[in-house]
Amino acid sequence: MGKQLHDEYGSSLVELALLLPVFLLLILGLLELGRSFRSYIALDNAAREGARWLTVYPSDSDGARTVITTEAARAGLNTNQLTITITPVKSQYQAGDLVTVRVACAYPLLFGAITKLTTLSLVAQVTMRVLYG
Repeated sequence: MGKQLHDEYGSSLVELALLLPVFLLLILGLLELGRSFRSYIALDNAAREGARWLTVYPSDSDGARTVITTEAARAGLNTNQLTITITPVKSQYQAGDLVTVRVACAYPLLFGAITKLTTLSLVAQVTMRVLYG
């Protein structure tokens, strides 16, 4: 009877040794997914704020870029990695024009050494209608 308990203890250790890496990768993946989703929401918010700026101040594209950069920095994103695209390119938008703000960011992954994927490309795009012209 004592030998049977000892054998079951050994099989439990083998099961733990086989499943522990899988559980750790699952937990690390969930952590990374949560961080990247938080960053995507911040990027989307920055794009929305930039588009909103252009709907109210249709001749201030530089102000929209500043608002986008400020919002991204507030969320902890690296503003040097941002790519901001405003279309159509105009110096003055008219009331009723559609303005699209696209913000892209190379998001560094924490566990890139494990997956061999060091960055993730996050892109947020917002289209709004200019209110004043």
